[in-house]
Amino acid sequence: MRRLVLCPLLFTLALLAPAGTAQDGKKAQKFCPVMTQDEIDPEASASVTYMGVKVYLCCDTCVARWKRDPAAYADPKLVPGLAGKTLPPRDIEQVYCPVYPDKRVSSKDPSATYKGVKVYFWNDLARKRFEADPARYAKAELLPQLPK
Repeated sequence: MRRLVLCPLLFTLALLAPAGTAQDGKKAQKFCPVMTQDEIDPEASASVTYMGVKVYLCCDTCVARWKRDPAAYADPKLVPGLAGKTLPPRDIEQVYCPVYPDKRVSSKDPSATYKGVKVYFWNDLARKRFEADPARYAKAELLPQLPK
């Protein structure tokens, strides 16, 4: 009789207990650090190891971008496992593409000169869209390098 009561009770407690994370008790990563609005699934997403931390990325494109310039994408807000680590500085002030503002950029991405400063883009299509209508995309909150 005791066994019949304990088994369902233990099963119920196991369901209610908080699940462990893949990042050893730290806040779990929820979004890709490159395409910042794309959710990741630790069970299915691609990953790389950076500074001893498993970083999940939404797709192979993001894996390639991360490997090309990890300093551009390593952000503890998006990858909580990096919190407290001394990260290399970004080599550009701009963080996001002005055309696709959910995508982070790197100094290795396509660029154009606008108002005397270099502006970086996610890809060539974004660069072309910007060049066709810069007033639409040139927002100070996304382009801190613009003259004040």
